[in-house]
Amino acid sequence: MTITADVLVIGGGGSGMSAAISAATSGATVVLLEKCPKVGGSTAMSVGSFTAANTSYQYRAGVNDSIELFVEDMKVANGEFEDRENKELRRILAENAGPTVEWLSSIGVQFLGPTQEPPYEKPRMHNVLPNSSAYASALLRECKKRGVEVRTSMRVDKLLHNAAGEIIGARANGADFYGRRGVILATGDYSASTEMKAEFVGEAAAKIPPVNPNNTGDGFKLGTDAGGVMIQMDRLYEGLRFAPSKRPDPIKILPSHPLLAKAMRLVVERLPKKLLAYVIRGALTSWVGPNNTMYQAGAILIGHSGKRIANEDSDKLMARAAAADEKNTAFMIFDERVARKFSAWPHPVSTFPGVAYAYVDDYKRYRPDVYHRAETIEELAASLGVAPSVLKSTVEEWNADLANGKDRGFGRQHLGNGVNEGPFYALGPMNAYITLADGGLAVDTQLRVTQADGESIPGLWAAGSTGQGGLQLLNHGLHIGWAMVSGRLAGRNVAQAPNRLDLAVENAVVS
Repeated sequence: MTITADVLVIGGGGSGMSAAISAATSGATVVLLEKCPKVGGSTAMSVGSFTAANTSYQYRAGVNDSIELFVEDMKVANGEFEDRENKELRRILAENAGPTVEWLSSIGVQFLGPTQEPPYEKPRMHNVLPNSSAYASALLRECKKRGVEVRTSMRVDKLLHNAAGEIIGARANGADFYGRRGVILATGDYSASTEMKAEFVGEAAAKIPPVNPNNTGDGFKLGTDAGGVMIQMDRLYEGLRFAPSKRPDPIKILPSHPLLAKAMRLVVERLPKKLLAYVIRGALTSWVGPNNTMYQAGAILIGHSGKRIANEDSDKLMARAAAADEKNTAFMIFDERVARKFSAWPHPVSTFPGVAYAYVDDYKRYRPDVYHRAETIEELAASLGVAPSVLKSTVEEWNADLANGKDRGFGRQHLGNGVNEGPFYALGPMNAYITLADGGLAVDTQLRVTQADGESIPGLWAAGSTGQGGLQLLNHGLHIGWAMVSGRLAGRNVAQAPNRLDLAVENAVVS
């Protein structure tokens, strides 16, 4: 069986569907292949923040922003990674993020915001309503409206070339799909590929499970088989999250209908900030692990054995230590002094910048399954299910290290005040996860996949994490922004490409 369209999109997340819609509205016929039973990808699993400048949301809020200010703030956020930034792609993101927020709004996506996100000077974070599934629903609805043929449960095995070496299509489930004008790879990152994580970051990172188990790096493999190159593959977002709550998430369970989202926006924009923050705290305590500032104040991290497992100065080291154990379990231990400090502003336990902040008592209220309090360390250990003698010894050793001014176990630098003032507390269990992986196929400013010499591969484009191309994206809301922006641009560019006259597969060079 063979199916031919003007544009073939591989991947049905935010970038893939944005690409498909953009190509269709540019006059092209489009087929989209998604390997999972439903579309949405990591976009539908995310918190859903979209960072952009010069939006109508900013105008209504009286925020006077600019593209130049946006770029300057991204430089600040990059810090030491600024030297390896792809500045051309960053400029494309900065210039197109605002119009893309407006485009999403036009197809039924509603946002709360803009809210502040340090270290940015201006409020730019637009938070999707009611949750990130709104992206998937709106984009799929628009795909159908624009005549995009969406096929799910279609895993692509290989790309197809003609005799001239042009990419002309892909093979999936035993069928050949052709794109007369080009093929777009939009398959997400490689956070679920144990092999790629081990190769590019290390064996310790490879043991950490992904938030999205479907991000197996398919597009990276397809792209490199076609002659593309992967760049900056050394950075994963490794961290600890609370174990999923058995209670329904009050935000995630809301349906993502455009009329409901619009009504929600009108309501929440008029809610007093304190009341809005109260509503969101229940979801915040389900989504986000505790801030590292709690460790700096004296908290410690233990495994299920009751012993400290890592240098708490580093998210990466804590996540790797938790994942190294087959139970992938860790608990934060702290005393009354730390609990008092993190019970009021400006010391939240967890943060949704500019919107809500959760404190120790919020975990008692919303997540009693991860909140533990006891008068003694031995009683706390019993609540956690760890050996009381082991936890008591761990705390005593930690307090002795603080008295001597040196962490003998792991070399931690921010020691804090110890765990010695009862009652005592714990938050957990927490599990290690990789939220996403940076790195991507090298692309040019047209989103064409390029070879080692910088020449583009005829017929092949990439978008989203697959085509990240050296962007750093080191603040919240930029990955979603790049997914949608790059998808729209890639779709438009492929739709404007000329038809290839030769759609015959050259067997000798099928990758």
